[in-house]
Amino acid sequence: MYPLLKINKQKIVENTQAIIQRTNKLGVAVTAVTKCTGGNLEIAQAFLDGGATTIGDSRIKNLKNLAPLPCEKWLIRVPMPSEVNHAVAYATLSLNSEITTIRLLNQAAQAQGKIHGILYMLDLGDLREGLFIGDGNPAKPEIEALIAAAFAKLDQDIKEIAAMKNIKLRGIATNATCVGATIPTPQTFGAFFKVKARIEENYQLPCEIVSGGNSSAYYLVDNETLPGEINNLRLGDVILFGRESAYYHCYDYLHQDAFILDVEILELQDKPTYPVGEIGRNAFGEIPTFEDKGIRRRAICGLGRQDTDTDHIFPLLPGLTIEGSSSDHLVIDVSDAKTTYQVGDIISLRCDYVGALHAATSSYVDKIVITQ
Repeated sequence: MYPLLKINKQKIVENTQAIIQRTNKLGVAVTAVTKCTGGNLEIAQAFLDGGATTIGDSRIKNLKNLAPLPCEKWLIRVPMPSEVNHAVAYATLSLNSEITTIRLLNQAAQAQGKIHGILYMLDLGDLREGLFIGDGNPAKPEIEALIAAAFAKLDQDIKEIAAMKNIKLRGIATNATCVGATIPTPQTFGAFFKVKARIEENYQLPCEIVSGGNSSAYYLVDNETLPGEINNLRLGDVILFGRESAYYHCYDYLHQDAFILDVEILELQDKPTYPVGEIGRNAFGEIPTFEDKGIRRRAICGLGRQDTDTDHIFPLLPGLTIEGSSSDHLVIDVSDAKTTYQVGDIISLRCDYVGALHAATSSYVDKIVITQ
């Protein structure tokens, strides 16, 4: 049935291979992230077939789906205290920033007879999760004081973690370009590496893993300026969509069309392009603007904002323009299309990360993994 999201497994394998080839040259391991596909087992296997050795996801439900895979699995969102038992059960390692949660993970791991790995999360300025340490260049006295207090807390936390019998501190991690939209540069990591040295020198705890971020850091791999201390990246966007997420650069050696969303035409009529009557707010409380283009051929398709973010899907064929959407309807201008469409025909749309993320996790969108 439609709408139908088609995910091309072979293209994802090839993207993974191309990226792993480049990260291996720099001594960087890749944790391939499956959250965009809702923890799809076939796509996770595609990552492994392409050379990744570790899978990461932000949802425990997805990690549970991936349990059959014989590889390390990371919980890449800081665990909720209420889910520590499941975190230990389904994740080899989790990213953490709160000592209270780490204590609960230690208790859960003890109860399950396991050693649970953790990466200590550090915030270099993006202002999402992690102990805030900045980039090593505090601009204001109050930020400098905040960072000094953070390093004191870090020392307290590491001492306590080192004494835990069922928690193993395997390294440190950071993130960028998600909330604060900060772009990682080689200079960004100054304070990050100071923490690594502090942990290893003061507590004799080797940082086996130094995870330097997500797909926004991939451009540093491509131009070979990634600092040598970083030996892991958590990559999803660039593998799945062939585009790094700092500058949105697409690479010619990667596929950008692994996710195609097929929608069915349910109405096809000629209509004006400027609404008749007083314009107020649409179904989402927005006040839209319109350009009067005269009479145009408009295809109404069975897809809406309840299914995906319609600003992040793009017609594959030339001559098609998305004109608007509501909860359940997508309006496409087909006047300039070379194809003569009929009611019941299918229009194919390429998804970017946001479009695929919503479509892949919507119960109203059918999904199929294809190999060609």
